[in-house]
Amino acid sequence: MTAAEIEKIASAFVTARRRAEKLEAFPGALPATLADAYRVQERALALDGRPVAGWKVAGIRPDLRPVLGADRLAGPIFADNVRRLPDGGRTEAAVYQGGFAALEAEFVAVFARDLKPGPAGVTADAVLDALEGLHAGSEVASSPLASLNDIGPLAVVCDHGNNAGAIVGPLIADWRNLPAEQLASRMLIDGQVAGEGTAASVAGGPVAALVFLAENLRRRGRHLGKGDVVLTGMTTGIHPVKPGSLGRIEFAAAAACDIDVVAARAR
Repeated sequence: MTAAEIEKIASAFVTARRRAEKLEAFPGALPATLADAYRVQERALALDGRPVAGWKVAGIRPDLRPVLGADRLAGPIFADNVRRLPDGGRTEAAVYQGGFAALEAEFVAVFARDLKPGPAGVTADAVLDALEGLHAGSEVASSPLASLNDIGPLAVVCDHGNNAGAIVGPLIADWRNLPAEQLASRMLIDGQVAGEGTAASVAGGPVAALVFLAENLRRRGRHLGKGDVVLTGMTTGIHPVKPGSLGRIEFAAAAACDIDVVAARAR
């Protein structure tokens, strides 16, 4: 892709998010590779200028993995879009009206120290050593472009990984000693169960997602730092919402968190 093509896409998404306005179509030619899509993401980060507090990881559809050469994708979480509920409770999540909007129950990793790859890369043991803990949580997935997910991973990477925030709930007690199948999660939307799952719903478990992310960031000249939060991947599905919806996440051995969905406002 040319610099002008990258600029056109990145600027359109950043402007639409800043103005809280929907986009009717993908703004330009879709990148042909993930490498180019991440170039758009990096340009969008530069144009936006807000501090990044962490990252989201999501799986790529199995049929697209051989084509794209990756099992997962990553996107940034801006610091002002992180909501913390260490004891459970209630908070708001802003989504783009007329765009894509969903909540996803996810295990959220929080880092106690910097994680910098060594000569052999990053191992699962190194990730575990750097973690403060694994929390109950939710991704606020939203984009000004309603068809973003339908277009596919290349489009998703271009628009901040389709992320609009993270809910970091209570720490999961004894998570290091429990098998992934016992780390249960559930999402309710407007009082109805929308999906149930476990940490095993994430391919390889949350730590595998973190190893992927560390390598992804290394290739981009970045690394995971102390205090970073990471959404490790959906466990119960993608649950569409709109302003006025009420989400609720329930994780085993953790207090529940309620999420009032509101419309994003212009910044």
